[in-house]
Amino acid sequence: MKKILVLVFLISSMSYSQILDPVKWSTSIKKVSNLEYDVIIKASIKPKYHLYSLKVPKGGPLPTVFIFEDSEDYELVGKMTEDKGHTAFDPVFELNVKYFENVASFKQRIKLKSKKALKVIGEIEYMTCNEESCVPGYDDFEIAIP
Repeated sequence: MKKILVLVFLISSMSYSQILDPVKWSTSIKKVSNLEYDVIIKASIKPKYHLYSLKVPKGGPLPTVFIFEDSEDYELVGKMTEDKGHTAFDPVFELNVKYFENVASFKQRIKLKSKKALKVIGEIEYMTCNEESCVPGYDDFEIAIP
């Protein structure tokens, strides 16, 4: 009986977490020069939710984090950048926090080490909140560079 209750709990938790999926991610690339590209990762955020910045103050929410898989085919140039967003006092964390509503765009420049086709692979860790709750999120990305 215990196993059945645990199974029911896990299934209901999984289906509940699938309902709370307030961010959809998309990717694109923009050629900057013969060997440099901008990897653009865009978040589409459901109404009434917000996504936190790459940089948040200590004691605040979880930041948005992009982890690029190590590769011998390219190197990251500089740090990831983000849209301007909004900075406002967050009563939950009692801090001024930068966040995004509706859409957010993040950009990472890469430099190819050769001219062969390759894939840029990585992970996204993030947190979105509305007035009632916060939802941690995780997603993978893969971008082909011809």
